[in-house]
Amino acid sequence: MLSPGPQLLRGELILLIWLLCALLLPLLAACAPAKLPPVMKIGLVAPFEGRYRYIGYDAIYAARLAVREINVQGGVNGRYLELVAYDDRGSPELARIAARNLAVDPAVVAVIGHYRQESTAAVQELYVAAQLPLLAVGAYLTRTSPYLWSLMPDPAEMATELVAASPANTHLAALWGAGPLADALRESLNAANYRLVPAISPQQAPPPPETLFSLLPPQETGARWANWRAAGGTGCLIGGLELAGTAFAEIAAPQRGEEVYFITPYPLPEDLPGTEEWVAAYRAVGPHVPPPGPYALPTYEALYLLAAALTAGPENFVATLSHVTRNGFLGEIAQNARGCWATPTLYHYRWLPTKKRELLVAGLSAPQ
Repeated sequence: MLSPGPQLLRGELILLIWLLCALLLPLLAACAPAKLPPVMKIGLVAPFEGRYRYIGYDAIYAARLAVREINVQGGVNGRYLELVAYDDRGSPELARIAARNLAVDPAVVAVIGHYRQESTAAVQELYVAAQLPLLAVGAYLTRTSPYLWSLMPDPAEMATELVAASPANTHLAALWGAGPLADALRESLNAANYRLVPAISPQQAPPPPETLFSLLPPQETGARWANWRAAGGTGCLIGGLELAGTAFAEIAAPQRGEEVYFITPYPLPEDLPGTEEWVAAYRAVGPHVPPPGPYALPTYEALYLLAAALTAGPENFVATLSHVTRNGFLGEIAQNARGCWATPTLYHYRWLPTKKRELLVAGLSAPQ
């Protein structure tokens, strides 16, 4: 007969292994990494390269700061936010690609973008079709939808403010640019008894314009204004948000005595009281972060606005977004019936010969 000794030893060995596994399993479970909470993604589409990259720099650091602060506070209902950034360079074609990429990601709950009128107009229908909310910064929308919100003043209200900034006793005006704001500006100029004339040359007939309104990018406005001045042209130049871009001053080099103004709902953060700590936190987001420009605060506030709406839960997010209110550095942010910012403060700036932007006045616009 075979000896049972080796079989018993083998059985004891197997039993010993099972006992060791039973003892080690709790320890292994304790050492395993904690399960991360689910995330909700926020898309950010802006021009990070090319001639409009200054917009993207403002946006990305402000968005990162807001996401970091929200997540440190526990996220939204225990779920962290994650930023998904795309560079569209201000191009309608690249904007469509970015929008499609965001639309197919089920974790993306909303998008902030596209900061340029042309790129924003190219994608609004894509977001509506995908039922993905777009909070448009720096651009107007050409239709209303529960999925679209423009963080800009109503075009008619903005146009009225631009016309009111024109010097007294002027009645001849030229308009550079197109789009929803340009259409509203034409109506406001007509209502104020202005006559629109082309800005061809200072020696043109009929008489040249006394006030030039520009809604073009800062580079184009700068080149046109420099050419107008070189030909002997005078008058006042007034623009909107676009004219805040430093590229204008680099090209046009404002001269002493010139009247060059822009009106914007997005002030330079340094011009608002109580923003010192925020500016320091913004510049601490990464190495070599430049001072925040005009697109920084609206991007930051847009993140918090979305987070506030998301507290109602993903299933109620879209319905809540149209009614949510945010009170922050830019005052009260809420949506009006036309999908625009209901009660923005409009800031009047002047370009100085030193290529600095001087805040003249901040006026609260009328509720819509």
